[in-house]
Amino acid sequence: MKRFAATGLVAFLLAVLTPFVAGAQTGDSASRLRLDVSQLNPRVVTTTSTTLNVTGTVTNVGDRRISALQVRLELGERMTSERQVRTAMGGTPAAPASSTDFLDIEPSTLEPGQTGQLNVTVRLDGTRGGLRLTTPGLYPLLVNVNGTPAYGGAARLASLSMLLPVLSAPGKNATTQNTAPAQFTMLWPIADTRPRIVSAPLGGTAVLSDDVLAGELRPGGRLYGLVASAAAMRDDPQVSRALCYAIDPDLLDTVDAMSRGYQVRTGTGTVAGTGAEAAKSWLDSLRSLVAGQCVVQLPYADADLTALSKVRGGDLLPFALDTGSHVQELLGVAPQDGVLWADGALDQGTLTALDNRGVRTLITDPLTSTQSAGGVTLDGTRLRAQQADSLVLSGLTGDSAGSDEATSATPVDDPDIATQNGLAALAFRGGLSGAASRPVLVAPPRRWNASQGDLTGFLREVGDFVDRNLLTPQSLPALLSTAVAGSAKMSYTAEDVATATPASVTDEMASIEGTMGDLQGAMQVDPAAQVQPAQLLEPLRFALVRNTSAAWRPQQGAAEASAADSRAELDALLGSVTVDTPAQPISMASGSAPLPVSLSNKLPVQIVVRIQLANNPGLRAEQVPDRLLPAGLTGGERIPAEALRAGVFNVTVSLTTPGGTPLGHPARFELRSNEYGVVTLVLTIAGAAALVLLSARQIYRRVRARRA
Repeated sequence: MKRFAATGLVAFLLAVLTPFVAGAQTGDSASRLRLDVSQLNPRVVTTTSTTLNVTGTVTNVGDRRISALQVRLELGERMTSERQVRTAMGGTPAAPASSTDFLDIEPSTLEPGQTGQLNVTVRLDGTRGGLRLTTPGLYPLLVNVNGTPAYGGAARLASLSMLLPVLSAPGKNATTQNTAPAQFTMLWPIADTRPRIVSAPLGGTAVLSDDVLAGELRPGGRLYGLVASAAAMRDDPQVSRALCYAIDPDLLDTVDAMSRGYQVRTGTGTVAGTGAEAAKSWLDSLRSLVAGQCVVQLPYADADLTALSKVRGGDLLPFALDTGSHVQELLGVAPQDGVLWADGALDQGTLTALDNRGVRTLITDPLTSTQSAGGVTLDGTRLRAQQADSLVLSGLTGDSAGSDEATSATPVDDPDIATQNGLAALAFRGGLSGAASRPVLVAPPRRWNASQGDLTGFLREVGDFVDRNLLTPQSLPALLSTAVAGSAKMSYTAEDVATATPASVTDEMASIEGTMGDLQGAMQVDPAAQVQPAQLLEPLRFALVRNTSAAWRPQQGAAEASAADSRAELDALLGSVTVDTPAQPISMASGSAPLPVSLSNKLPVQIVVRIQLANNPGLRAEQVPDRLLPAGLTGGERIPAEALRAGVFNVTVSLTTPGGTPLGHPARFELRSNEYGVVTLVLTIAGAAALVLLSARQIYRRVRARRA
């Protein structure tokens, strides 16, 4: 257990000085002390456990000196109900059934910003100064720190609550379990904390938003730890049978692009990425880990499927779902067919779309139904919803749902406390509650950021649970083959709407997708390059899927920034077909000489373009038929034109698709002509002759009139 962190439940009295009452929970305003627990040993108490050790630090985060700092451990009564467990996970301190003596923290006085060390080792046999554990079960453990702030009285300044599983009373014979072991299955998420690719043109070098992922893939990094900790248990057939690796194809695409060399966007341009070798090594390790194992897919980039289903009738939904080929191509293993672990609730229209696209099973959070666990049928669909166990899920995510307190001493961003509580909840499900067991599907946070040591410890303890007959492993395919027990409705609430991808982002995505549809219609396969237009546009469609990633939800404006990157990528593609501005003015050899235009197509496909002239008073140009530009062409086109007058002409030439999508940037031409065109000259002479004839006729009539 590398790091436990909890903001203190701080209490001090400013107005009245009262003696400190051990275990009292006093209320006040701001936190003055932060408690970090770095080690809990053992994490699970067995018959061979004689002592319990807790080490960590306390930091003065307030603006006053704190003196007389002391710490003690408090152990509550054995918990027998799920409500009690949820309350404890919510941070509500239980009444202590046994507690240790207070021990000084070194140093015992801290100025603002200073840090002190705590190291508590206590016996578990109930002797003075120790804790008393006489019965197997699940117990709430509280680390309680007291102190005296300047100008205040003694009070509890920080506390941290966690769950302590006791499989056997210390020093006694192992207790035989009265209930059958619970069948358990566990998802092991392999996903990045957010999408990284800014642009990834076909055949080009990928550009990432930062180089954070390089550190995540190296030893000590989060993703390295997820793979290494699971690999450490690869030889344990019991644990391996229960694991199913949930993999985000976007992460695989990103790491694969990194392994071939990549660029990183900075404030002043792009620089070479540093993680190519780390990416190769990590990808090899992941291939070895999942070979022959169960794999289930996440939506690409953990996309908001409800948002995608509303963009141009769901055109982008297949790119978020049909990504098994990515996993199989890069890892050599096919994901479970028709099984999807989607994030959060989905509306009815999206559920119907998933049903129509071959999804048969959704792995979900607990649903509102008469069946609180296991598989159910989703109302109005043929979909099976396999529910994650709610208690273990609450522990692993740090969620205090179901507790009596609004605040929690185990915050969501404290992964190591959450890992301990999730492990304890799993032991509770396995038999420490004394209730009849039921199948348990363990679904950790999708972006699990516990340390490698905590992850390895978690799996080892799970293996010990199996050896002690608390748990029995069940593969995901076996779990999904069991009969459903009831039905449920997936409620898409107002809160889900509020946290969904913003409408401004989906509107921009629809605009980009519409432009891409017109662009694809203008493209054709080039006989030499042999690149399909859909293949060329595929990276951009995956970029649009990234715009809806659930990872953007906590970050204001992040989804909008991702959509802006997609627009820039589209503009770069459109800019590959251009008309060039000549370096010097063009002099027309005659009044009706053709206008020379230089066209360039840097795309690996042929494209039909339409040439448009604008801002050309005094110049008549003939309509030019649509032109098919071969891939890689840089060539000229002559536009028949005629000067209506002598002088200088400014002409703007632009390219579009036949559907009207602008390509590249307009080019400005400056033309010079000293002659009229032939047609213009003929018309001028004809006009002059007509004028002479009309004048002569008028003169003739006047002469006749005078003679008369």
